[in-house]
Amino acid sequence: MSENNYDTEWYKQYENKPGKRKAKGPKQRKISFSWEKHIVSFGQDIKEWEDYKLLRPLMERLKQISQYSAPDALAQQLIKQYTKIGFPLCSNFDEPKHVKPSYWAVIHIKPNSKEVVAGYVENDVYYIVFLDKEHDFWPTNIQERGKTKR
Repeated sequence: MSENNYDTEWYKQYENKPGKRKAKGPKQRKISFSWEKHIVSFGQDIKEWEDYKLLRPLMERLKQISQYSAPDALAQQLIKQYTKIGFPLCSNFDEPKHVKPSYWAVIHIKPNSKEVVAGYVENDVYYIVFLDKEHDFWPTNIQERGKTKR
């Protein structure tokens, strides 16, 4: 057998044959994060979060969330979107003039932590607007959450 001829029996074992797997739909894009809209007139800057030792938990949380598409991250409440109101009326922050999202959202850096990253989702991108270590974007008594008031 010459070098240019292939042993057809040997080659057949590597042929791509249809299997039992069903075709997958189009691949969903994973969510990404943008700091383009971040402002520090309210909340904190990245250096402050580093000083408070909040930057690492934030990066770990963003890494976790980035494994999902935007709809999946929202459905699993990794990103909590406020759908019934625009900018929170009770916020200790002023509404920024450079962004007008349809819905605001927050990411807790740990489940139910008071530290949040406030922003919004648009076209599979979470735009970070505020770093908020005191939950002043939408002040709430965390201990009262989920309890029925009588």
